Amino acid sequence: MARTLARPLHCGAGMHTNVHHVLFAASLSLLLVACADSGPTLEGDGGLAEAETGKELYDGCLPYDEVELGASFTCQGEGEGWLVTDVYGAGKLNPMTNCLAYADGVAPDNPTPEDCAPVPLELVPFDLPRPRGCCGEDAAEDNIGGVCVLDCGYAACKTAIAAIRATADALEPIKGVPKNVVDTSKADLYAYADFLDAPASLQHCAQKVALVPGEVVSIGLGSGVTSPAAFGHIKDATIFLGCNLDPDEPFVIDSEFGVCTEPTNIPDAMQEQQSGGSVNGGAVSVFGPGVDTSATIEHATFEIHEVLNRDLSIDFTLTSFDATVTDTRAGSFDLRDVQVSLAGPASGTLEGDAVIFAPGTLRFTVSSIVSVDGEPLFAGLPTRAEYSNSAPATATRSLDGSFAFLNAPFEVGEYIAVLNTEPSALVPIQ
Repeated sequence: MARTLARPLHCGAGMHTNVHHVLFAASLSLLLVACADSGPTLEGDGGLAEAETGKELYDGCLPYDEVELGASFTCQGEGEGWLVTDVYGAGKLNPMTNCLAYADGVAPDNPTPEDCAPVPLELVPFDLPRPRGCCGEDAAEDNIGGVCVLDCGYAACKTAIAAIRATADALEPIKGVPKNVVDTSKADLYAYADFLDAPASLQHCAQKVALVPGEVVSIGLGSGVTSPAAFGHIKDATIFLGCNLDPDEPFVIDSEFGVCTEPTNIPDAMQEQQSGGSVNGGAVSVFGPGVDTSATIEHATFEIHEVLNRDLSIDFTLTSFDATVTDTRAGSFDLRDVQVSLAGPASGTLEGDAVIFAPGTLRFTVSSIVSVDGEPLFAGLPTRAEYSNSAPATATRSLDGSFAFLNAPFEVGEYIAVLNTEPSALVPIQ
């Protein structure tokens, strides 16, 4: 049975078909006492735990080992992937499954994972390069195979990102369905793609796939960034990805490419730096019905990790942020002992001196002792909750060696909390 790549899905005329095709394969006080909707986040160990595979598995291969003269190896096998989503308003159509590829290239009505077909590595879609390894003449076969699996893992995750964006791009208004339903699903799809495309998220995804070659792994993405009360909101999403090398011939020497200097999909870091600093000033401002207040940041520290890649792009990751905020009052709520801490590493896109954190990338744990009209909640014990940015957050990383948040928004219901800080000098950490 022939296998062809599935195209991004388009909307048809029937209501059941339309809802299915909307998907790809689919403050401070009120933040503490409201129900949290965290937005996109990777599952497990704070959301961004590194699935370390061990550099010794890649001895003799770039970019993990020094290789004077590398030979290009073409990886052989197949990969597969699909996305399962739960959408508000879809009713019995949930959970929805959409595959990267289907047998005969035709998606059945209401597909399940059993309808998904593998994709040969020579047919990786979206103009992404075929997985390859770049290894020296002394590299062991197992190490070449290991690099092939990891390069395939990166290709699989990049394919998922491109497929989500392509489907969001293709969504159009549907007759009989309010436009905002489609717009809501689009916004969540774009947010998932942006979140996965952040360097730390992409690394986590690729390494998780590479840890178990020949098997399909699940990567939970959590909820979308739109309002949970909006029709079309993606309440939960999970991607399933796998790479399976040919057991008889997992790779061959690539006569076309010959000598190589890097693999095709694995990022190649040239230099990295860890630095940190203390915040010189800032505030958390909260806006909403009956609330317009601001609490000053008394003290805060942060650390960042930067990686310079061979293409001269820079991977920017905020690895820690811990702040103490002044006691404040918002309406009938009083807050004391307010602490804000980064819940897990947050990757941003650095262009010039601007840092952009995709929605859901910044996840903060907020704790405080809360009172209402003078009466303490929860017997005066600290309340804790976790929240992620509801829209792109902006910061600066200036050439003079300073970092600052300009606008980091967090939304819960009708209320928005915005974090900003004054520029603070960065000091290298040895």
